[in-house]
Order: sequence, then C-alpha cells, then structure tokens
Amino acid sequence: MVKMVFTQQCASDICCSYGSSFPFRSIHAYGSQACSSTALSVVHVDYSKKLKLKHDIQLDSSAALRVGPADTVDGSNYNSEKVTPVNYAKPLRLSTSNASGSTLDGYHVEHDETSNNDVLCNLCENGKLMEACNLVDVMARLSQVPDLQSCVNLIRGLINVDRIEKAVRVLQVMILSGGVPDIITYNKLIGGLCRRGQLNSAIKLVEDMGFCGCPPDVITFNTLFRSMFEHGKYDEAIWFWKDQLRKGYPPYLISYTILLELVCKYCGIRRAMNAMEDLAFDGCHPDLVTFNSLINLICKRGKFEDVAMVVGGLMSHGLEPNAVTYNTLLHSFCIKGKWAEADDMLFIMKEASYPPTVVTYNILINSLCKYQILDRAIDVLHKMLNEGCSPDIVTYNTLLAAMCKVDMIEEALKILHSLRDNGYSLVVISYNTLIDGLAKKGEIKKAMVLFDEMVNDGITPDDITYGSLVMGFCKQGMVHEAVEMLQEMVKINCRIRGSTFTLVIQALCRNGKLDTAIEIVSIMVSRYSKPSKAGYTSLVRAVAASGMTEAATKLRKVFIEHKILKEDS
Repeated sequence: MVKMVFTQQCASDICCSYGSSFPFRSIHAYGSQACSSTALSVVHVDYSKKLKLKHDIQLDSSAALRVGPADTVDGSNYNSEKVTPVNYAKPLRLSTSNASGSTLDGYHVEHDETSNNDVLCNLCENGKLMEACNLVDVMARLSQVPDLQSCVNLIRGLINVDRIEKAVRVLQVMILSGGVPDIITYNKLIGGLCRRGQLNSAIKLVEDMGFCGCPPDVITFNTLFRSMFEHGKYDEAIWFWKDQLRKGYPPYLISYTILLELVCKYCGIRRAMNAMEDLAFDGCHPDLVTFNSLINLICKRGKFEDVAMVVGGLMSHGLEPNAVTYNTLLHSFCIKGKWAEADDMLFIMKEASYPPTVVTYNILINSLCKYQILDRAIDVLHKMLNEGCSPDIVTYNTLLAAMCKVDMIEEALKILHSLRDNGYSLVVISYNTLIDGLAKKGEIKKAMVLFDEMVNDGITPDDITYGSLVMGFCKQGMVHEAVEMLQEMVKINCRIRGSTFTLVIQALCRNGKLDTAIEIVSIMVSRYSKPSKAGYTSLVRAVAASGMTEAATKLRKVFIEHKILKEDS
C-alpha cells in the first residue's frame, strides 16, 4: 500500500485556505502522516522533465483545493440563480454588502451537501457544464463531497467540449473526495491531453492512475504510445513501457505489438527488432501475432527485402510461421502483381504442412480478377476443386463480378444457375451483381427473370437491386415500368438513391411526361430532409442540356416552390 505523507507546512497551508476543518473526508483517513508540497502525489519517475514539452496542465493534486473566486463564463461571474432548479432548496444569493464569512460565491454556507448535489445533478443533466464545474469548486471549499457519478458525467462532458483544464480540476476534486474514476473517463481525458500535445500531463496522469485504484489498460497505453510517436518521442516511449513493466503492469500483447509497429513505422524494422530483443529482458516476449503484424506492415510498405529478417527473428524465438503469416505474404505479392512469388508461396505452404485454404485461394482469385486476368482466376478455381478445397460464396461472387465487368454475362449466368441447382445458398449480392450487369447491357427482360427467381428463392431485394432495374428500364425507354418500380420502392419504404430519382425524371422529360416528372420531383423532395441545392441545379441543367428547355423551366419552378432554389439562382 502506498503511503501518502503530509508535511506540517502543507497541512498548515490547507488549513489557512479553509479554516479550521480539512475539506475532504477521504483525506482524514490518512491520519496525520505527512504530504509533500505538491499535495497528494506520490514519488514517481518525472517523465515531463524528459519530454520537455510546453503549455501543459499542471496536474498538481492540490490545484483542486486552491480555488479562488468563482470562474467566469463569457466574461460574467457565475450566477447560482440561473442554475438552481425550482424543486430544490435554493441557496440565497446575497448582496455584496451583506457578504461575509458566511457566504461563498453566492451559495449560503448552510446549504447542505445533499441539496448542492441535487443542484449538481440537475446542472449536469441539462448540460450546464461551467456552472456545474463552479459548483464542484464551491462544494470543495464547503468540505462537501460532490456526487461521484455527476463528477464522472461532468468530466466527460468537459472533455467533449475541449475544456480539458476544467476536466482535470474536477477529476482532482473527485479523487481527493474519495472517488475512483472509471477507466473510460481516464482514457477520454488522456486522449484529450494527447490531442492537445500535452504529453507531460498525460504521462503524469497515467502514472497516478494506479495509486487512485484504476490502473491503466490497453487503450490507455495505446493512446499514449501513438501520441508520443507523433511528437517524435520514440526512445521515451520504449523507455516508458519498460518502466511500466518493471512496476508490475501486465505485458499487454496488443500494446506491445502496437509499440513495435510504431517503432517499425517511424524508425525502421531494424530498430523494431532491436527493441523487441531489448524488451524481452523485461519479460515482454513476442508471439506470432507480433511477428505477423510486423510482416503485414513491411509488406504494405513494399519492403519485401525485410521479410527475411522478421521471419528469422520469428524462428529464433522458437516460433513457426502459420497460415496467417503465409496468407499475409501472399496477399502482399498479389497486390503488387508478383504472380511468380505468389506461386512460390503456395508451394512453400504445401511443403510446410499448411495447405492453402479457401481464404488463401480467395486472396489469389480476388487479386487476379482485379488485374482482369480472368482465365487464370478460373484456372485457380479448378485447382481448388481438384485439391478438394471447396469454394465458398465469396469465391463465386468475386468471379461473377469480374465476369460481368468484362462482358461475360452469359458465362456468369451459367455459373449462377449451376450454383442454384446444386443447392448453394446464394445471397443478395450474387443476384445484384448479375442483375446490374444485365441492366447495363440493356437486357432488362433477363434481369427481371433473375429478379423473379431471387424473390421466389426467399431472398429480399435491396435498394441496389431496385436501382439497377430502374436504371435498366430507363435505358430502354420503359418509363412506365421505371415509375412503377420507383413507386414500389416508395411503398415498401426502400432507400432510394438520388441518382435513381434523377434517372427517372430525365427519362420522363425525354418522353414528354412532365406532369409525372413533377410528381416524382415532389416525392424526391419529400424524402430528403436536407435537399442538396447543387444536386437539383445539376438536374435542371442536365435536362436543359438535353434540349428540353421547357421541361427544365418547369422543374426549376417546382424547386423554387419547394424553396430549394431561389429566383436568382
């Protein structure tokens, strides 16, 4: 148990500020032992001196006790009458002439703790953060303990509006009152300090967390590490982590891995590997997740020459590459179009007793389809089947999408029907891919047949399905069918994209059906709470550019009536 020591001078200073009674109940529990002049902080490594950052908040625990006159909001003094709810006993605001030792900042000293906490809860619920913050200060000076949950809510609210100094002050009062902030509140505050670049304060807060009954967790360390590296404090971050390990904190694998990733990103893989060996002496040993993360990072950066070093380090720790390691390398080769290396990786996997899985083959097929090497992608599919590796729906959807893009619709349809006949559980994406491809090709009748099959199989169409069909109808000049499909979407409350409305309106204008077009415009306007002026202007211009000046004029008038466009626009 950490002992907190009070010096006689410290106790004397506090008593001078608050009169004969010490303000916080929880502090009485520590007895008459002494405290350093920095208040209730314990002896710990001073990282702030190492970082030498400016403009930090001084996280002095006694700051919460040194409360001067009430803080101001927008230049005016805090007024308790603005925030006191009617249902509570109201503290009286005394005039300046009557103010004496019996009043503090407009609150009557006889206003008890319960009543003030009722006011505090009410202020927090109504979002009056500054008034609540002032009340917490007043309660501290009246030796009253503020409601702990209200303090937590207040701290989080202050962080959300970037009043970090106020949040720190409330946190200090809360701790000195015997409260233990939760880890979420601490992490939000540390994140706020890091966003401001106030690393000294963030580090000191992390240091003090363990003494307040809420030790830092993975998120705490991750937030701090990222901020330290963003500010160029690479060595300090490693040293800080080693110090935490020596103090007995768990060697969190995620934090350790993120630390090494950051070292690799900012300082290179050699420095990361050296840091890994260095940290192993402090009981923080890497596992496959760590090595796979480093391999993934260096592969994304295209530094394939460093892979051998990481794999060597992996094996020196008595580990063996697993399927994730090989798939990560395969994916990196495929992204760069290194097909020979990808083939070598498949061979190595088989030799290492890690036969390629459906995930492995999906990586390869997806990459081949992106490069539009469809013949080879289909060869890989046949290879999968010959090796007894069953393709999944992801495999087929990838191939179907790629085939539709290169105008192989008929072949894609055969595959889809083959899957359907063999009992494969097709999904909405499978049908959407082909319906969209057929609609773009102008084969709307085939698209509708597929749509009917989809519905009969119990698969619910989505906005993409309907949108593709509407587009197909418009391309073929079948405006009546397009309007019916649009009305069906409205009826079932299906999401309708702005581009779908635009296609129908333009098709109606081309066919001289201005009245129907205006009706669709009204539906369109009613479905968007925040209409885009630019979008409607573009629609009017597009209609006008197609030679339909009269239709464009009428549409513009409708938009003006709906107060979307202005007369002079």
